[in-house]
Amino acid sequence: MLYLQPLNMNWLQLALALLASLASCTLIVFGAAPFHNDGQGRGRRFTRMKVMILGTTAFSASHILVPLSLNLPLAPKYYILHLLFTLGGCWAATYFGIRYSSMPRSHTGRHFRISLLIAGTILVFDYLNIIFLFREFLVWKPVLVFMTAASALSLCLAILRVLVISNRNREHQLYSKATVPGIFLCAIGLLMIPLLCAFSVIPVEDADPGSYLHLIPYILTLFICTGLYIIPDAYRDTRQEYQNRRIMETEQHYMSLFEYNPDSVLAFDAQGIVTGLNRQAELLAQQLDQELVGRHFSDLFEGAYHSLAQHHYRHVLRGKSSTIELQLRNPGGTMLTFWLTSLPIVVEDVPVGIYSIIKDITKNKKDQETIRHLAYQDELTGLANRRSFHNLLLEHTAQTGLPAYPFTLFFIDLDRFKRINDLFGHSFGDKVIQQAAGKLKNCVPSSCSIARMGGDEFTVLVPHLRTRAETEALAATIVGEFTHPFEVGNHTVKLSASVGIACFPEDGLDADSLVKHADTAMYNAKENGSSQYQFYDAERDQTSLERIILENDLEQSLDNDQIRLFYQPKIDIRSGEIVGLEALVRWEHPILGMIPPLEFIPLAEKSGFIIPLEQWVLRTACTQVKKWEREGRQVVPVAVNVSQIHLMKPDIFQTIMSTIRELDFDTQLLELEITESAMMHNEEHVISILNDLQGAGISVSMDDFGTGYSSLSYLQSLPIGCLKIDRSFVRKITTDTDSRAIAEMIISMAKQLGLTIVAEGVETIEQVALLKEIQCYNAQGFYYSKPVSADQIEGQYLE
Repeated sequence: MLYLQPLNMNWLQLALALLASLASCTLIVFGAAPFHNDGQGRGRRFTRMKVMILGTTAFSASHILVPLSLNLPLAPKYYILHLLFTLGGCWAATYFGIRYSSMPRSHTGRHFRISLLIAGTILVFDYLNIIFLFREFLVWKPVLVFMTAASALSLCLAILRVLVISNRNREHQLYSKATVPGIFLCAIGLLMIPLLCAFSVIPVEDADPGSYLHLIPYILTLFICTGLYIIPDAYRDTRQEYQNRRIMETEQHYMSLFEYNPDSVLAFDAQGIVTGLNRQAELLAQQLDQELVGRHFSDLFEGAYHSLAQHHYRHVLRGKSSTIELQLRNPGGTMLTFWLTSLPIVVEDVPVGIYSIIKDITKNKKDQETIRHLAYQDELTGLANRRSFHNLLLEHTAQTGLPAYPFTLFFIDLDRFKRINDLFGHSFGDKVIQQAAGKLKNCVPSSCSIARMGGDEFTVLVPHLRTRAETEALAATIVGEFTHPFEVGNHTVKLSASVGIACFPEDGLDADSLVKHADTAMYNAKENGSSQYQFYDAERDQTSLERIILENDLEQSLDNDQIRLFYQPKIDIRSGEIVGLEALVRWEHPILGMIPPLEFIPLAEKSGFIIPLEQWVLRTACTQVKKWEREGRQVVPVAVNVSQIHLMKPDIFQTIMSTIRELDFDTQLLELEITESAMMHNEEHVISILNDLQGAGISVSMDDFGTGYSSLSYLQSLPIGCLKIDRSFVRKITTDTDSRAIAEMIISMAKQLGLTIVAEGVETIEQVALLKEIQCYNAQGFYYSKPVSADQIEGQYLE
């Protein structure tokens, strides 16, 4: 019978088994990932799989080498089964060990069950391996088998505890000096299990009777278990040091937040009594000359603020944060404003105190008041500004569900204020505005609301004016007040005021409409001569609105192909032959039809559209004459009207010549008609332009002659070739001796100056006869033809 000889074991193979066990334990300790992170990607799963494979391989190598180190004959028939059982058992034990040690939290019952499972797995495959390999030498010793099972369970309990605590530390990036000894003891402990299994069933050759040599592995296991139970204490010490350090750091953070907070921080107990102050709170206590610690903070406040503070702290002590604004008067009598943010101190879901952060917002409140004043008050006069007045109007007009109380809105503009600003500067103008505001306040009832809308415009909201007579009386008072001169510095200023009046609800139901209508009425007062008042006139405003709409449509008329050019012939009354044409513009509105020039030409002049319009007329008329010329028709000079606005353009000559050159037009066939009043404006510029035109071969006629105030000497200096007698004289030439006398004088003067004469507005045979008698041989008017289209001119005069 063979015996196990402990002193004759293969120590090299046993050492290799120990190294393999060390490798397995090291992999499990440093390679196990937390089990609850299973779903974090392929990389983590692949890492865990590698740890499982390598750990199982090392663990299996250890359990394969231990039987070989016994130096006993093996049963080769069952060696393959031995290898398979070893791999399977080591895989299961490794899996359960990694799984359990990687779990975030555990409890004693689970710890015991997993340890029992792992110990049972190891014992089963170790005993089966011994049965497969040494079945001929086995002698079962129940006591030793029981001791082996107990030792294995103790080792697994201790090893699993070491692995779990080690993993917990590594989750917090903690590394203990006991880690390496712990791994080493775990490796020896796992190595001892297969040895204990062998010693419990294989007879041991004792050197002496009564020897306890076979108990040495059990004694060694006892020491290993003891060491393994001590190791976690070192891990816990490391973790406790870490937690203590974290607690200390957290405490210091909170203390820094408390002590170095730029605002005052007070700590209260559950009864609302102050128990602690930070540095800023101590300064606040000195500022208030009050002792804060040991008293209710709400006692500092009086009246309504005392009740508000008490309610605030009761609310916070119910576990809810809260903010509140409180005011407190300091010993110097200054009212201070504080903003309190209070947070409950909760321990185990029970409020045990309060932290209050107190911010002094006194300066902020003053700044807000200043900003609000600037936002709603006029800085120069101290009156309400446009925004404030608009809000006031909204309040008065938005009376939903309530009867509407009538009121009157005055819109006041200071006449000729711009001239004062230009003469004396803006600083002086500001002083005038200030005094004007004072005059306005003095002449309206105290119940009125006054605002400066900007510049020299003011508005006044007057409540409870019941009759038109009362309104007129107040408006007359305002106008009269500003007729009196007043002193500003060393100067006497005389202003006047134009007042527009709109009444609610008759002239508008909303704020914007009332201001707009009062403003319209004010401009009507200015147009009527200033220094007066006007009530809003809806009919007149409608006419103005129509004019604005018409003006907007006019600006689109060229693009929309609505402008038409008609021609009126100039006739030699002796022969009846055509001697020239005047191009006259018409507007064919898509809704209103043909609009006469007297309605849209003033609008064009006002808007500046007259310049592109006259440029279009010039181009179109010249293009038409060129067409007639190409067709071989008789061509006569065509006259185009030029307004005063266009004549004042510095580049008018260049623009005209550019069009003529572009069309290759004969300048001898172009005549420009300019009114007498236009020629009298900016004489030097006009004479310069007319000389340029004459030099280019373009004839110039003075239109509407006799209606202006040009002197004979000025007329003599103008480079013109024709005078057109205004239709106002021609119309009455046969019935009014004065008109005839004027016409005869104009004709005589023109002959003396060598100018051609054309009579405008000829409508009767009697007028033709008289013109021939006084030797005016060129005429233009309805007697010969109304303004007609180019096609009609071709058919009647240019065949």
